[in-house]
Amino acid sequence: ETKSPFHVDVSTDIEDLGEYNLNDYDLLILNYCNWNHPKPLSDQSKKSFTDYLTAGGGLMIMHFSNGAFHSSLPNASATDWPEYRKICRRIWDHHSNSAHDDYGSFTAKIFNKKHPVTKRLKDFEVTDELYYNQKGTDPIDTLVTAISKNTGKEEPLAWHYQYGNGRVFQTLLGHNAAS
Repeated sequence: ETKSPFHVDVSTDIEDLGEYNLNDYDLLILNYCNWNHPKPLSDQSKKSFTDYLTAGGGLMIMHFSNGAFHSSLPNASATDWPEYRKICRRIWDHHSNSAHDDYGSFTAKIFNKKHPVTKRLKDFEVTDELYYNQKGTDPIDTLVTAISKNTGKEEPLAWHYQYGNGRVFQTLLGHNAAS
């Protein structure tokens, strides 16, 4: 019998953050945005999530999860959670110039070749939405970038940082399964 080196649970209910024992997990992958969903995250789920990260849990934030729990979300402004902007350090702000290139191919450049996440990676072609003008001022360590067709600038696409003792990896890639 071959034993799997890891176990994966998938949840489609964001409130499971308060229902599961998050300490049973080495990593959470957040692929969620409460677009047009006016119900705020419960206090229990917020506390469980922040406690998990503060204690050293791992988090990967994908693509438009950077737009979650923000006052600018259409039909969901009441879900604003300022602490999430400390957890997710670059966010999509609908009341600003946050935007993306048209869905299409571009070259993702490995910006930091010494970090454990990227040290074995080479520049790669990807088909996705290239986000730009994401908002946030807390420091990040940029790992991957690409040149936006719209801005003409090298835009960060993936980075890491810590929240408490938690390790956070955020990527703007991941629009769909092909990406």
